[in-house]
Amino acid sequence: MKFASMTVPPPPAGPLDWNEEGVVLLPNFMPSNLMDEYEACWLANNSERPGGWPDCTPYRRHPELFAMATYGPLAEELEKLLGEPAGVHLNLTGWVSTERNWHQDSYLNPALVGDYYAAVWIALQDVHPDSGPFQYFSGSHRWPQVTNEKILEALEPEERDEYWPKYSERLLTPMFEQYIADQAVEPVSHLPKRGDVLIWHGRLLHRGSAPKIPQMERRALIMHYSGIQHRQDMPAAEQSAYGGWYFPL
Repeated sequence: MKFASMTVPPPPAGPLDWNEEGVVLLPNFMPSNLMDEYEACWLANNSERPGGWPDCTPYRRHPELFAMATYGPLAEELEKLLGEPAGVHLNLTGWVSTERNWHQDSYLNPALVGDYYAAVWIALQDVHPDSGPFQYFSGSHRWPQVTNEKILEALEPEERDEYWPKYSERLLTPMFEQYIADQAVEPVSHLPKRGDVLIWHGRLLHRGSAPKIPQMERRALIMHYSGIQHRQDMPAAEQSAYGGWYFPL
């Protein structure tokens, strides 16, 4: 599969690029009490399941997670970046690396979402370099981007079901690996301290790297957000008492 046939140029440079890196780091941002309460909730529900909750919307059931997902100051930062309020709609709650290889999040969405999308990585502990840290290429949000339409066209008909993002990895991984080699660039390994928050752009190329020590603990919470005016495919977003927004999925 050729990179050029699977991608389109990025949109013209503008405010929705955020900055040259495609990430925003907020050091020591998440309050300890919210993290403590969430960790206790996680341990009570996932002590034998390092990958966390098996579904992507546990914020709908667990107040401790909901409080972090709709934390007011985080909502303010997201609104600055997207130019409108952003609602949470997806959680990845594992305490080990996802090991999801190189990809951009934007291709997961219908075209109507565009750049009104961001993801958040919250460190619940100081991240060890052997644990499979989050990695990204600085400035890769200005690289060509894979689209939902092109990926679905390239998949086999039987792969175009609810699991299509998983099937897409067989196309994306070798394609991006070759592009990275051609660019001769090195990724940034994100090694945050407890409470640090990283926000990354929907077009940013990133991955959960493979740990050097299999299943080494890497306590984190990953959350995805969309601009509340750009998800007509979801129920209308609602504002929580904490100040942030969420989609009642």
